[in-house]
Amino acid sequence: MNTLNQNVYKIYVHGFFYMFLIIVPIIIPFFESHGLSMTEILFIQGIFGVTVAVFEVPSAYLGDIWGRKQILILGSFITGLGFSTLYFAQGFYELLGYEILLGIGASFISGADLSILYDSLEDNRIVKMKAMGHFHALQLIGESIAALICAALILYSMNWVLWAQIFVGWIPFFVALTLKEPPIERMDGTHYENISAVFRFILKDSLILRQLFLNMTLWSVSTFTAVWLIQKYWQETGYKTSYLAFFWCGCNLTAAIVGKLAPSLEKKFGSVKLLYFLAFCSVMAYLIMGLFQASIAIFFALLFYISRGLNFTLYKEGFNHRIPAKFRNTANSINSLFFRLFFFTLGPLVGVIIDKYGIQYGLIFLGTFFIGIGIFLLRPFIKNYEQEISN
Repeated sequence: MNTLNQNVYKIYVHGFFYMFLIIVPIIIPFFESHGLSMTEILFIQGIFGVTVAVFEVPSAYLGDIWGRKQILILGSFITGLGFSTLYFAQGFYELLGYEILLGIGASFISGADLSILYDSLEDNRIVKMKAMGHFHALQLIGESIAALICAALILYSMNWVLWAQIFVGWIPFFVALTLKEPPIERMDGTHYENISAVFRFILKDSLILRQLFLNMTLWSVSTFTAVWLIQKYWQETGYKTSYLAFFWCGCNLTAAIVGKLAPSLEKKFGSVKLLYFLAFCSVMAYLIMGLFQASIAIFFALLFYISRGLNFTLYKEGFNHRIPAKFRNTANSINSLFFRLFFFTLGPLVGVIIDKYGIQYGLIFLGTFFIGIGIFLLRPFIKNYEQEISN
């Protein structure tokens, strides 16, 4: 087996442990136990996004110029350091510092992992789509297993959860040290010319790529925002917090299975139907959970994870398929930049609505919001995409 083939499996392992987030299934109750309101929690998450946004494109550009492996190693180190501070965090400012460290680490990792994976594969779209599906599925399986471990450890104490997260948080760093840098063409212009060329390529030169980019950002935010509301919704249904980890596991396994099946589903039903279905799942989950307060409504949160599984494989692969290798890392990070800025704008607003009016109003607002923006962005993209695949 050559070293680039080994890269593929090592990136799978890196992604699995990077998303092995033992603390996440109880992160909202954990933050609230330190005196934070939902507005403060979503504000902190917004700051995480802004931190990623500030470092995102510069770190990715350095990856395209100097090498993705070095950037991935640095990002994994900072992430491990961030988790190590979590044990000592007490109030708002300590938890804000923890999120800022995680944000810096995420900005370095974002794009570098996908770029190394994509450039280590043979030039075959089906192979690359399946690999993207495997990568995302393993990340979600990592989240799922971490949720089960969280459920077991929280029976003993929160400290056990924190120490376990610290230990696992350093594994990606040691995996990153063993990677091989894929040989690719490097950009040779000035820094300004190079970065301008990437933005121009994504947002100006190709209408369908621009539409794909905007829809990928929109529907990624639709499922990411839901992650921070599901835990709050669960608490208000009256279910025990200790059971939340099991539900979290089921949600992530659902996304993993859907992501693995996405290439087969695309072949059977076609991309257009799946893209519409992806959007439908997010919108309906928000509206059903918002309009019906029965405890059974929480299980419609699974629709978010069906959407999430389809999103990564269909949109992410479609985007990377159209991006030249020489600036793929920067391009992926520009997507993350727009995603984080979008959430930073939306998240705190939703937090205010929830604190003032309740979780149901926040969910209905989001369902209505994504319907409105979705109609504006999705239909034109689908129309042009249909023309592209028919030619």
